Amino acid sequence: MKLFILFIIIMTSGCASLDNDLQNALAFGDIKVLNEYSAEIDKHLLIRLYSAPIHKESCFVETQGACKFKYFISVSTFDEYPETNIYRLQNEGEITEVNWINTSDVDSAELNLIFNQFSSGALKNNNALINQQKIVNIKANPSEILETVTLNQ
Repeated sequence: MKLFILFIIIMTSGCASLDNDLQNALAFGDIKVLNEYSAEIDKHLLIRLYSAPIHKESCFVETQGACKFKYFISVSTFDEYPETNIYRLQNEGEITEVNWINTSDVDSAELNLIFNQFSSGALKNNNALINQQKIVNIKANPSEILETVTLNQ
């Protein structure tokens, strides 16, 4: 099943022209199955998070590392012939927490993702960095994704 979904993602990525960022996320990034979070919430979709490091920034002192990550979310229904899609999140940084929100909508999901502005490695390496945290609310279904940002005080 995982190979099938990965195959679908690769095939749709060629059609969606998400440039090399998706290829990097699939090739050497981190993959998390978000359905494993918030076990008490009934999930209507299979959602995976793909991350790829952004190397164009230099926030590390006398060394190199990933200051931020870019993220993609794949969405799939649980049908015999699942509807699938993949989206690039507009927000970058490092996701530190994932919380599902209960929804009764069919084939949809709502999550809150807590983002740090910089990666934990960058914050440990460079004391001059000032981290801002934000909450990104995600509402996803196989045909669209909505991102809403709230600064975490």
